[in-house]
Formats: sequence, structure tokens, C-alpha cells
Amino acid sequence: MRCFGFKGKVVLALASLALFTGYAFADNLNVNGTNRTMNVYAPKNIEKGRPLIIQMHGMNQDAPYQQNAAKWESIADTARFVVVFPNGQNKAWDIGGDKDINFLKAIINEMYNKYGIDKNRVYVSGFSMGGMMSYHAANKMGDMIAAIAPVSGGGGVNSPKRTMPIMHTHGTTDDVVNYNSTVNTLKGWVNAQKCSSNSQKIKPYPTTKPGSAASLEIWSGCTDGVEVRLLTIDGKGHWYSMDEAVSVNTSVEIWNFVKNYSLDGSSITPPTPAIVVPTNREEVFNGGFDSSAVAWDLQTHGDAQASGDAKDGKYQLDISAIGTQNYQVQLIQHDLHLEKDQWYEVSFEASAGAARTLEVNVEQHNDPWASYLKEKQNFEIGTDTKNFKFNFQMTAATDTNSRLSFNAGAATGTLMLDNVVLKKIDAPAENSTKIRLGALNNRVETEYRVFDMNGTFIGKIAARSHDEVRGKLRMMVKRGGVYLIKSGNGVTRQIKVTK
Repeated sequence: MRCFGFKGKVVLALASLALFTGYAFADNLNVNGTNRTMNVYAPKNIEKGRPLIIQMHGMNQDAPYQQNAAKWESIADTARFVVVFPNGQNKAWDIGGDKDINFLKAIINEMYNKYGIDKNRVYVSGFSMGGMMSYHAANKMGDMIAAIAPVSGGGGVNSPKRTMPIMHTHGTTDDVVNYNSTVNTLKGWVNAQKCSSNSQKIKPYPTTKPGSAASLEIWSGCTDGVEVRLLTIDGKGHWYSMDEAVSVNTSVEIWNFVKNYSLDGSSITPPTPAIVVPTNREEVFNGGFDSSAVAWDLQTHGDAQASGDAKDGKYQLDISAIGTQNYQVQLIQHDLHLEKDQWYEVSFEASAGAARTLEVNVEQHNDPWASYLKEKQNFEIGTDTKNFKFNFQMTAATDTNSRLSFNAGAATGTLMLDNVVLKKIDAPAENSTKIRLGALNNRVETEYRVFDMNGTFIGKIAARSHDEVRGKLRMMVKRGGVYLIKSGNGVTRQIKVTK
């Protein structure tokens, strides 16, 4: 990432951010009567008491640009911490006054209120003018910051409130913020913090990479046992280096340094190891919701509103606003491997706060989301927990990223799911298949109840075949549309009628 000085303009070409397992969103704060904005990234289900990194952009840049350049998301997912990318006013930082100091303090408090971050482990970093702002923060609010990690931007010592661990990264051919000048400024911090004058030099860095353009100089023995480090990248200009092939990943180096420091001197608690969800799998993962909702994704579309998570070993879905289609509230699991011509059984347990219909589908995970079922399955869910199941044959080409979808957008209220299973089965005999699936095409006259998509009862039909049901339904209803046909054994089908 290049910052074209304090006079030039920046032309941004933002690449699409990779999909991670957390939440990235824009946020704003009112700071002393002024609206301030920022981008926030928090790993999914992040625990309380995890660190916070604030990383600031260069002059004439903004938060999205810095977020795209530094790529903190995967590091945060693994190590479990929150990252905030604030926006400076007019794409600059107040490196002499309190305007942006107050902004940083407000960010810390906001992240504590939202995520319960550990205020003893707040780290400040920035590129170019953002690096200068990091030094300014070290001077003005060092009692709230455990360590700083400026990149390509310096700042002098000015009565800091405490000894500050520093990891400074800079390229030797920087034509915007001079390398040699900044190194001399950094040594002012080394002297002020009474570090050892004999530094340790590691070249190349890391030593496991003989061709690396990076080198590391370490000043230890500083007051309060902190270190000051200078990571130099030979031949690098005014850029945020992410080129591991020839040097280092700056964000990784920053995290590996700052994570060693806290305001209270305590060691960091190792994060819970991340759960690795295998792809291209033949079975549902975490179908019992034993500890979390990992591998499951709740989606809402249109005007539908819902929330959900694993609670007491079940998935609890709370729907506050319905949509116009069942799929507008979906709990899905994708990355399922379905083989052509193979038969499968899907089973699950379900209950609801009030009687309702639940639609279940097996389909493509991407556009056009084609269903692999002859008809989407509809089940009557009551207040008592019951087991439901259905069989189907995968007649389409093998799909290594199909998905199982629970579509619940037709009614508000609470829905509980548990013990979701997808398994291969032998091809069932024709008669047993008809009995198990409640097929309409049997030769015994069966009575069916008819409802519209809002669940309103319309009437009853007695028929011996699917075609007979469709014909009688067409005569019964006043207008075209999709209707629910429910047999006595509780199996429900959708039939579309044209008028």
C-alpha cells in the first residue's frame, strides 16, 4: 500500500475482501459532537476478554483501503481479537492535538461495550501518517495502550505516560517518509526508555528465509522490561509490505510482537483452538449443536428478520418478521457432497413455540439454487419435539458443494432444531418409498387437507392419484398460486395451480 505523501492524490482500486468467519461492518461514533466513522472486524462468536488492534490509514487514504491492504481478518480469526480501522477526518490525522486521541479513546470504550475487549491489551498501529498517529497516541494515552506498531511513519518522544513497547517497520527506499531520519527518531525512544545501547541484529529475517530482504534490530533491557524493534525491508518503498515471498507479512509480524504485552503484565490467554469444518463432506457437520452453531449459516432475505444460535445443545431460531417466501429465513449448511444416483436420508428433530409448517430443501449452494428434490419437503412442527425424516435420490450430477436448507420464513416465533443427519441409504423398495414419503400417486383413495401459503384452511380433497389431486384442487380454488396439500400422516406437498 502506497501513500503518495501529504500532497498527492490516491487512486484506489479495491479488491474484493475474502470471505472470513467473522463480521466486518462500518460503524460510527459521536465524539465531542462530531460523527466519526470506522470499519470493524470481529471474529464470529468472539469471547470476552480478547485483545483489540486499532490500525490507522495513511494520509489521503481511508479505512477500507487500509483494511484491504493489511488483511488482518484471517489473523484475527485464528488468534481471536477485534480489529478496528478508523477513518481520519479529511483522510488525515491530528498528530499534534487531542481530536483523534479522543476518537481512539472512544473506540476503546465502544469495543469494550460491544465485545468486552481486554482493556489491558489494546494495541495501536498505523501506516504512514497513521504510524505518526501511533507515536502521538503513545505520548498522549500510553496508559491505555499496551504496545504500538507504526509502519513507515515516525514520531518523537514527548513525555509519554509509560514505557512503550514499539515495533517499527520501514523500507529503505521510502521516498515519502525518509528511512534514515525515522530510524534516528526511533533511537530517541530507545534512549528515553533506557534500552541497552547494544542491539541485536538479525539478517536476513527470518533466518529460515536466506533470500529475505528484511532484517530485524532489537533493543532490549529497556525500562519495565519492554523491547524496541526495527524491522527494515531493503529496497522497499512507501508501502505496507505483505510480500512473504521476498520479505515478511507485516501484519503477522506486528501481531507476533504486540501480543506479548499487556498493561498489567499478565500473559495472554491462548484462544480456544478454532474448529476446522471439512469441505466436500458426505455428512452434516455439527448436527447436534453441542457447543456452537459452527458450520451453520442463518440467512434472512427481503423484509424477514430472525436471529439464532446454539442453546443448550439445540439450535434456537427466533423469527420476528416473516417474508413473502419460505426461503427468506434460512438455516443452511453447505459443502455437502452428493453423488449422482445415490439415495439419501435426511432426519432431524424439531419443535416450535406454536404449531407451524417448516420447509426443508436440498439444493445447489449457488445461483440458480436448483433443488435436488422432486418436491420441497414440508413438515408440521408442533410444540413437542418429534423426529422427522425423508428420503431422496440425487438424480443430478455429483455436487461437492450442495446444501441442506431449513426454510422458516412463513411464520414468526421460535423454532428448535437438533440431531440433523444426512446419510447414504440403499435404494428403497417402491412400495415402502410410497408409504414413507406419503406419495400422492397411490391407488387407494386418500383424503388431503388444503391450505394456502398463509396456513389458512381451504377444504378437503379425496383422490387416488397426484393428477386427480391437482385437478380437484384447480376446481376448488378461486385463483392460481401455490397451495399446501397435507395427507393424514402429516406429510405436506406444495402444488402450483394455474388459472
